Amino acid sequence: MTFLTVINLFELLAATIGTIYITKYREDRITRYFVYFLWFTVLFDTFFGWFPSLIINNEQLCFLEETFLYDNHWAYNSYDIISFSFYLFFFLNFIESARVKKIGFFLILFFIITSLLNLIFSGVFFKSPALYSLILGTLLLLIFIVYFYFQVLQSDKILDFYKVLVFYISVGALVFHILVNPIFIYGEYYSEESPNFHEIYRSILTFANIFMYTCYVIGFIICYKKNKSY
Repeated sequence: MTFLTVINLFELLAATIGTIYITKYREDRITRYFVYFLWFTVLFDTFFGWFPSLIINNEQLCFLEETFLYDNHWAYNSYDIISFSFYLFFFLNFIESARVKKIGFFLILFFIITSLLNLIFSGVFFKSPALYSLILGTLLLLIFIVYFYFQVLQSDKILDFYKVLVFYISVGALVFHILVNPIFIYGEYYSEESPNFHEIYRSILTFANIFMYTCYVIGFIICYKKNKSY
């Protein structure tokens, strides 16, 4: 079983459990959007993750090896902007301070605009991961989540934080991006000098995905039981 298969299975599991949860309980709009985003990720990774292998193993598609479709950097560079933007808007929804929300909104717009400009003018779009989007996106996500934790610590919600879905999403998303994105950055400079880099990269990527989607599944299950008890 390849690492892509393992990742796809955990993505599908989280999206399926999430769908059962929002179908059973009429959850808020942001939770439904999150589940829709999980399904978007499932479809995206299933297609673009496996498409290069499909080209290699299919003689009828071998002519695509000389096109941009063979290397999926362009697809995942686009996905990174979409993914970070979604997560940032998601956590911004749970920030209570109107002033901080306004600042956060402009930071997200700044991220989207500058990340798009970086893809257009840096020349990395078709060639390699866009480090600018990864670094800035991870930094902003860290700031948003840490502020969310700080907000929870100052309120009565700290008593029941483990019963709230956003807590599990924040833990999963934060650990995933802190683990994975430095590997992308490292790989841009040292992968050719490190024979075992790709093996380490796959192991970390697999573990990070398993951890993140397991957090999501646990969150859905705990919130399901909480609502059921009510």
